[in-house]
Amino acid sequence: MMARASLLALGAVVALTGCGTISNVTDRITGSGRQAFDGQMFRASLAHDRDAPAAFVVRVQDAAKSLTGAREAGRYEATKHCIEYFGNSAAVWSVGPDSPDEALVFDGGALVLTGRCEG
Repeated sequence: MMARASLLALGAVVALTGCGTISNVTDRITGSGRQAFDGQMFRASLAHDRDAPAAFVVRVQDAAKSLTGAREAGRYEATKHCIEYFGNSAAVWSVGPDSPDEALVFDGGALVLTGRCEG
């Protein structure tokens, strides 16, 4: 009887873990797990040199939807990157989310931010 209860409990844990994995996969496919900034969804990407990941460039598409939101989406991407590679969120920006409007760089409709992770 005890073995049966243990087996059922193990099955329940495996089933719940599987649901979370399936949910994560569907969020990535549908984009439903994306973060909103200033009420808007942004596509942001970060590029870095594989051999020197400290320096990065973040591109936030459709920045005109909300410049405030685009700035924060860029900060978010950089923060994730710095934590992944250096274990902290510290970034030093050349052109960053806190730069004055006149210093910002745009390429087409994309906001382009540049910086380095401190680590």
